[in-house]
Amino acid sequence: MADKAQAKASAVPAKARGAGVLTMFTMKGDPTKALAGFKLPADARVAIVSGKPESVRAIKASVRGRVDRVTEVVEQVPRPSVSQRKPAVDKSAFEPDARSRALLEGVRIAQEDLREAGGAYDLDQVRTLMRGVSRQAIDKRVQEGSLLAVPGPSNRRSYPTLQFNRDGTVVPGLKAVREALQTSNSWTVLNFLAHTDVRLGDRKPIELLRSGQLELVLEAARRHGEQGA
Repeated sequence: MADKAQAKASAVPAKARGAGVLTMFTMKGDPTKALAGFKLPADARVAIVSGKPESVRAIKASVRGRVDRVTEVVEQVPRPSVSQRKPAVDKSAFEPDARSRALLEGVRIAQEDLREAGGAYDLDQVRTLMRGVSRQAIDKRVQEGSLLAVPGPSNRRSYPTLQFNRDGTVVPGLKAVREALQTSNSWTVLNFLAHTDVRLGDRKPIELLRSGQLELVLEAARRHGEQGA
């Protein structure tokens, strides 16, 4: 018998029933009336089930001495699926924030600028272009700003090709441009040189430098530097 209102067949599939499997039937309505005149098989048992503590106490008082066995069944709460479980490590803590993503985007844009500007030479190639000039001389020119170098693979210097003339000489005026831009960031200098500028009639600063129009480029660089300051 049970104090539940609706009948419920066991959830155990018929094929799985056999030795060691008990099937429970919940009777409709008043179980005492439902079992009146009902003949049970020899191996069947009648169970009274309740999940309410006060009902359990009342049942124990009523059937004292007539109970063969008292068994408490703990209802198992379904465990959350793997997808519902909160991961031990919060992956969101390892995601870059907006500022960090902006830095990555800046690197991507800088590399795209370099690609569009014709790529870069390595140190040995620059030495060949400059007729075997020493490493120390190249380093000195980079430090003073008359030769442009950007961080390359393995953080080795790379030298954008746009700053070299066809005869291997370096376009004059790079140091003055860097000073006018008010920056020591080589990527900023490259970005300025490689892109058209409305202040220069939508021409690229590097093209005007090649044609000797340094003052026009410097004026545009000063305005550019003031806007970025």
